[in-house]
Amino acid sequence: MAELRASAGIDHRRICSNQSSIAKSFWLSSSWSFCVVDFISVVSPPLVGSLLRQTTENLQRNLSFWGLLSVFTVLLLASHGGYHRERRIPPRKQTQLAISCFLATSLAMLSMAVLLGHGHILLRRWTGIDLVATPFILSYARASLTKKIATERSTSQSSGPLVVCYDHFPHDLPRALREQQISDRISGVLYLSPDHTRDTKQIWPVLPDIQTLLETIPTKHIQDIVFIQHPELDALAATLHQDLLADLLTYPTRIWLAFDLAPNLPNMLKDRVGSCKIIPVATDNLVSSLNLAKRAFDLTGAVLLLLIFLPILLISVGLVKASGAGPVIFRQTRTGAQGRQFTVLKFRTMTHDPARHFAQAEPNDPRITKIGRFLRRSSLDELLQLFNVIKGDMSLVGPRPHAPETQVEGVTFENAVRQYRLRHRVRPGITGLAQIRGQRGATPAISILEQRLASDLEYIQSWSLWLDISILFNTLPTVFVQTNAW
Repeated sequence: MAELRASAGIDHRRICSNQSSIAKSFWLSSSWSFCVVDFISVVSPPLVGSLLRQTTENLQRNLSFWGLLSVFTVLLLASHGGYHRERRIPPRKQTQLAISCFLATSLAMLSMAVLLGHGHILLRRWTGIDLVATPFILSYARASLTKKIATERSTSQSSGPLVVCYDHFPHDLPRALREQQISDRISGVLYLSPDHTRDTKQIWPVLPDIQTLLETIPTKHIQDIVFIQHPELDALAATLHQDLLADLLTYPTRIWLAFDLAPNLPNMLKDRVGSCKIIPVATDNLVSSLNLAKRAFDLTGAVLLLLIFLPILLISVGLVKASGAGPVIFRQTRTGAQGRQFTVLKFRTMTHDPARHFAQAEPNDPRITKIGRFLRRSSLDELLQLFNVIKGDMSLVGPRPHAPETQVEGVTFENAVRQYRLRHRVRPGITGLAQIRGQRGATPAISILEQRLASDLEYIQSWSLWLDISILFNTLPTVFVQTNAW
């Protein structure tokens, strides 16, 4: 299993998966939600206390002080990794850390006020009820938010994790999963030992073989795979597990390693700390703060671009309508983040033929209208995808989304290149690194698909907001000088 961790940590630790689930739970799943909860929890007691004591004349000064205290508490907690999802601190310990940071910040600010000769003013504003109430409010607010996140995830479209065991399933694994904020609704268990004995109390479905496990990932939108550490696994790691890991890393999933400590822990400790612990092997490199930054960048940019291009959008609607019968908007199913399918929006650029099956456009394709040819060459037909960005199906920058049935040399993209599914770890984009390099248009050969995939994976591994901004600025020249679009 050491080899499994090492091989997974080289390149794939840098590959981001998409935000934890559907757009409905995006805000709840982000660390910024806990920042806001902590800030409000610290600032609310003095606000309520001032109103109850009818001391509104000092309310502004009180709020200024407690606002600073809230900010410093959040910053101190952030500096200790309290909002870093990659560390996967259990919720109870996160709350304890938040309370400790609040008390430490309070003591520091009180000491500073005394040294500056303003202690009497501070103590006059600072009541015991504020200091005592804040830790309780922090605990309650964080517990409520954690419960809300768990509820959202349990009702989301994503299924629970798949578990890979040798011959033993730890009975405390569901508890360990909850501590890591992973769903405990296990979707299936794969036993690698032919002589395993199934626990009669186990309610999880047993998968018959590795192929079934691999087929279950896309059909149930699996996001997490948990390996159970076992002495026999080290002997198998160089063969079976290396092959299995290589297959799993081509899916948009996170890989975890679980340790069953039950045989070595006293019963008293098992009840207190649990007998199963989980560590990440190949998980998101983009922590929630960066995911939130990218999402905020996408929303802001999409709205601004819609306002800028609104006249062009309206003119395009009229031109497409005048180009012939058929709808103005062309809708097509594309594969997005986590392998989920969504409906992409574009201006119709071809003659309308409902009976014709999907086929990629070709040079001098007679189906393309005159207006459509201009829209395609200028990429203006893709402006409607800004609405896909706002909806959350796409990003401004990312790998271009492909239709599931798109083929190259007679086989689908997914079957043509083994690593193709890695691009589904992130939201697809309106433009991307491959596009500014001129890698767009038809894909007549597998070698061309491999070149574009290499650019997509390079983008995923080296993502930053500056890279997104750079790609957007470099997209404009390529739009008007491209020669491989028709």
